[in-house]
Amino acid sequence: MESATNLMIPFILGGLIGAAVGWYLALNSRSDNKRRVIMDLESQLDQARQGRADYEAEVTEHFAQTAELLHKLTDDYRSVYTHLAKGADQLCGDQVSMSDSALNGPGDVSAEQPHLVGVAQPLDYAPKKPDEQGQLSETFGLDKSNTTAA
Repeated sequence: MESATNLMIPFILGGLIGAAVGWYLALNSRSDNKRRVIMDLESQLDQARQGRADYEAEVTEHFAQTAELLHKLTDDYRSVYTHLAKGADQLCGDQVSMSDSALNGPGDVSAEQPHLVGVAQPLDYAPKKPDEQGQLSETFGLDKSNTTAA
């Protein structure tokens, strides 16, 4: 019996040691997978951040170039207009009047064009007269002679 006990103790110790080593290796392999997943996600996040930063830089550059081109276009338009005004003044004399006020932008409308002073924005409704009922009135558009008969 003693020999069986002597045989069982090494088997039990070997089993416990094997279980402990297996458990340790399982935890390490699982944490390595987690580390790999975390590293992959961090690299994807860095790539996404870099892509966004590149996109923002492209957008900024695009709008800066657009503003520069519009400024150049405005200057070219002024140059063409000035050239046409000088040519019209030299070639046509007093028959054509091209003013420099068009280059300076809109001024006081009432001083330049008095016929536009009373112009108002069009209305999207029919205004009522002071002695009439409005269109939202319950009796608007009804003939009074028909309403008393009904």
